[in-house]
Amino acid sequence: MKNITFMILLCLLLTSCSNYKELNEIGLITSLGIDIPKNKESGIRVTHQVINPSPLSNNTGNTSGLSLVNYTVEGDSLIDTYRKSSAIIPRESVVSHLSLVIISEEQAKKGISSLLDAFERGKQARSNIPVFIARGSTAEELLALIEPIESNPAKSIISTSENNKKMYGIAELVPMYEVIASLSSEGRDIMLTGVSHSKKEKIENQTENLDKIDPTVMQVDGIALFKKDKLVQWMDGQLARTANLILSEAKSSTFPFPCDANSEKNNKQITLITRGNKTKLSTEVKKGEIILQVNMSLRSEISESTCNSNLKDSKTLEKFEDLFVKEVTSQIKQVFEVTQKHGADVFGFGEKLSKSNPTYWKEHKHNWNNLFSNATLSVTVEANIDNTGMRVNPFDFK
Repeated sequence: MKNITFMILLCLLLTSCSNYKELNEIGLITSLGIDIPKNKESGIRVTHQVINPSPLSNNTGNTSGLSLVNYTVEGDSLIDTYRKSSAIIPRESVVSHLSLVIISEEQAKKGISSLLDAFERGKQARSNIPVFIARGSTAEELLALIEPIESNPAKSIISTSENNKKMYGIAELVPMYEVIASLSSEGRDIMLTGVSHSKKEKIENQTENLDKIDPTVMQVDGIALFKKDKLVQWMDGQLARTANLILSEAKSSTFPFPCDANSEKNNKQITLITRGNKTKLSTEVKKGEIILQVNMSLRSEISESTCNSNLKDSKTLEKFEDLFVKEVTSQIKQVFEVTQKHGADVFGFGEKLSKSNPTYWKEHKHNWNNLFSNATLSVTVEANIDNTGMRVNPFDFK
């Protein structure tokens, strides 16, 4: 009995992780860039961005080389390119640390549904990876950009997007599973954040970009509107921000507008910062007419003012609240002009109708995009200015 016990303990001591591998034996793919192919008529062109751990480690004697290396392969499918990359990547590729997927504008216009199956079907890849659209360039070019402050393109794109979401509200990090869910569901299209180079000229020498005081950097560049799985329109600036406000996704943003709506020549203005918003969306059918209802509530504070107005007076604040409501309402209507023109229901009104009126939806869902384009829009905005900042009246108030 003692011998048996001794043998069992010995076996436990001698066991090890059967799938254990040293870091210098594998290639961690952290980003994927998907473009249309250059060398064939069909298929895709995929850039695999791989971490080279040697320059990142302080404990290794070999510190030569870049910390990131791009390997680009063309194939008939995503998995095909992944397997083919073994011909040029000198280590076993692992995608468990994949943190970013960029799809080129050209590929997005052709459709993205055929690219997504592998992310849910694969055993290694995670489905919470954020998806972005490369605007005005290829995904391969974006993943080749090295910035002075953030040399990792994936981290730069994600950090810039998170910062923009907090400060202005254009960017939204949409995970892969949400993209797949939207494409699989009925009555909802998708919006994806666009990213591009801040300067359009092509960089021939990346090291020169590191030595510039005004280098080319990653930038959030609007949002891409999709109808089904195809990109149909870009939305920029205030309208892109307002689209995310409608979805209650913009954490904070700025709204500058004139002090007096009746004075076109007066350049004095007030700037409000929103500090959270709640939007309720609903779809109703009344006497055969579809009504899209947007009810938005905004909290804000005054962050800047050149208006010669007495901000201690509650009536003055009420006037600015009214102007704020008119500005936001106008922008919401402009957003819907764009989305309804293309029949892109990126706000999910069809999905809401399928739950509130399933009988009507079942009968008309195949024609929903046309019905959405001709639906009546009803907008209600409530705005509240609850803070004037560190001072009340402007310093030049008389």
